[in-house]
Amino acid sequence: MKREGIAIAILFGAAILLTWRSMVMKDQAQVDVKPSYQPDFVAKNLRSRIYSESGRLSAEINAEQMEHYQALALTRLQEPDYLLYPEDSQGQWRVQATQGQLSDGRHVVLENDVIITAIEPNEPLKTITTDYLELDLETMIMTSNRQIKGNGEGFNITAKGLWADLNLNRIELKSQVNAIYETP
Repeated sequence: MKREGIAIAILFGAAILLTWRSMVMKDQAQVDVKPSYQPDFVAKNLRSRIYSESGRLSAEINAEQMEHYQALALTRLQEPDYLLYPEDSQGQWRVQATQGQLSDGRHVVLENDVIITAIEPNEPLKTITTDYLELDLETMIMTSNRQIKGNGEGFNITAKGLWADLNLNRIELKSQVNAIYETP
């Protein structure tokens, strides 16, 4: 009778150990699996306009492709092209990049080959290029902490970092500013 009792105890202990081990492995597998988000919808050759609360056109967006993720409140853009119409400024600006993302319907992050072009012919600074740019569509403020290159009439400029308020038509280069002026 003792052997049978010991055998039952060993089998019962082995069953508990195997059950416990399978639960631990299942918990680890759930921790290791990261959620895979699929876009809620994809649009190609996107064209969109954004209006201010007063009904004035503030921006136009064109993109080769857009993927929208509702759960993340995020929209990814391929080849985004923004035309910006600041509220208190006569100047218009075009901002283009290879990739971008829009969050909260107003915060834009642009990456890779970012080109900012002044459309107004009287602007002294014609183009600015960088690898990274953040843009708030509501306040029309652009910022970057990366290398900046700018071209204007008779000058070229490089710097690290940018802050620009398009409504005030004001651009500040943050540090390591170098300029080359050409006289006609």
